[in-house]
Amino acid sequence: MENIVESWRIFIAIPLPKAIKETLSAWSEGQKSAWEFAKWVHPEDYHITVQFLGDTPANRIREIKQMLERTAAQSPAFSLEVAKCGTFGAPAAPRVLWAGVEGELKALRELQAKIATASTELGFTPEERPYNPHITLARKYRGHGRFDPDSLRLASADFGTWKADAIVIYRTHMNRKPMYEEVARVLLKA
Repeated sequence: MENIVESWRIFIAIPLPKAIKETLSAWSEGQKSAWEFAKWVHPEDYHITVQFLGDTPANRIREIKQMLERTAAQSPAFSLEVAKCGTFGAPAAPRVLWAGVEGELKALRELQAKIATASTELGFTPEERPYNPHITLARKYRGHGRFDPDSLRLASADFGTWKADAIVIYRTHMNRKPMYEEVARVLLKA
C-alpha cells in the first residue's frame, strides 16, 4: 500500500504584532460602510507575504523551516511601519484593498530575495512579479458605484511601527476564519 502524504497550501510571511493587527482591524471596521468589499480579511490573518510556496507535501515543512533558520541567521531584525492604503486592480472596481509598508524596506527586500533564492533551490517556483510588500485588508470591491481612489488619501491613519523579528510559515485553510495557521516561526538575528 502506498503512503499518501497530505499536501498543504503554504506561504512564508512576516507576522504583525497584536497591537498593529488591532489598529488595522479598528480602522477597517470604520471603512466597511463606505467601501463595499465582498471579503474583509480577518484581523488574525494580517501579514506581509514574503514568498508563496503553494501546495506542498506536509513532510517538507521541516526542510523549509531549516532553510528559513539558515536564512534568518544571516538576516537582522528591522523596523517596519504600516503606511498609506492603496488598491490593486481597476481603480473603479479594485480586487484588493491593502495597507502599505514603509520603514527599513531595503532589509525586507533583502530578506525576501534570500528566501526566494533558497526556496528556488528547494524546487519551489519563484514569483514572476516584482516584490510589492503590503498587508491585504479586503478583496473584491462590490460597491454600487465606482470606487473613488481619492478616498484612500482621506482615510489614511497612523497604524504604528514595530520591529520585524520573525518569519513564519503559514498554512491556508480555505473557507475558515481565521484562514491562516502558523506552522513554524523562526526568529531573525538579534
